[in-house]
This record gives sequence, structure tokens and C-alpha cells, in this order.
Amino acid sequence: MGRPRELSKEEREELLAKGYKPVEVWVPDMSDPEVLARAVAEANRIAQADQEEDILDWIEAVQKDMWEGEDQA
Repeated sequence: MGRPRELSKEEREELLAKGYKPVEVWVPDMSDPEVLARAVAEANRIAQADQEEDILDWIEAVQKDMWEGEDQA
């Protein structure tokens, strides 16, 4: 897959006038074996962490600290 067709000056100006802004997005190349292996390893670590019993205790503790004092406004 190559790069997308570049917009003409008129097309670009029309989109800008409609409130759009150009952005460039870089994503992992999942066809690269090293990138895929890292993604799989990270997904496995996340899945394993989700199975730990104390994760809910940790989440509750963190949330308490995050929201503590919010009702004192």
C-alpha cells in the first residue's frame, strides 16, 4: 500500500474551511515480526495482569486517591 493521493490546493482549502485539520498518524507495522512479537508479549502481560486477584484492590485504591476531595468544591 502506497501513500494516499495528495490533495489539490482547492481540496485542501475546502476541507480547512469546513473546520478540518490535517494530521499524520503513525501506527505499528504488524507485518514486521519484531513488532508483532512485542505486541503479542504486551497483550499477554496485560491478560496476565487482569487475572491477578489484587488488581481490583489496586484499582480501587488508585481511584480513591484520584477522586478524594472532589466533593469539597
